Amino acid sequence: MYALFHSQVTLLATATDSQLRRYIEFLKTENEILRARLPAEIHTRPAERERLFKLGLPLGKPRKPRSHGKSQVPRDLVIQVARSTGFGYTKILGELRRLGISRICRQTVKNILKEEGIEPSPKRSRGTWGEFLKAHAETLWACDFFTKRSITASGIVDLYVLVFMHLETREIICTKSTRNPNSKWVTEQAREFVEQTKTREHRPTHL
Repeated sequence: MYALFHSQVTLLATATDSQLRRYIEFLKTENEILRARLPAEIHTRPAERERLFKLGLPLGKPRKPRSHGKSQVPRDLVIQVARSTGFGYTKILGELRRLGISRICRQTVKNILKEEGIEPSPKRSRGTWGEFLKAHAETLWACDFFTKRSITASGIVDLYVLVFMHLETREIICTKSTRNPNSKWVTEQAREFVEQTKTREHRPTHL
């Protein structure tokens, strides 16, 4: 254990700025992948929140004078979440709620970012739509309906089929057809799609 820890310290101590940036970006990406596979809400323990607070305190540029009433810990977390995720005010507030921090409102988040000179979310975009699609191609599926007119014993009817397409491989999964694609039917097809793909190496994360 000591040898492993020592080697990591040596790596960080001897790394160049460029290598450190790549290492941090790798950790951020790894964290995003893990977060995508976790439940929507995670309850942290007091000791875990304390660890996050201690790590968040040294981050960010020197702060401008601020109004009283905003505690130091939530302020630093607001700044850190904004810089590392590109989230808007409401999503930042949601992240704080997940960490058990409830005594802060959306306007306070907005004021903190304004005081720090951090632009609103649309102006902090992390990339184009094309870059997003490329980054998530392995786990991204598109879905849409197509119709086929058929002759039946009761006359000509339109049959609806829901199609799922894997963005990277162009693999197609088609559902059973129906005359009435209501919400119940669509929900059933979505569940069947999840069952079909849940054992894959790269399970769907975006639809």
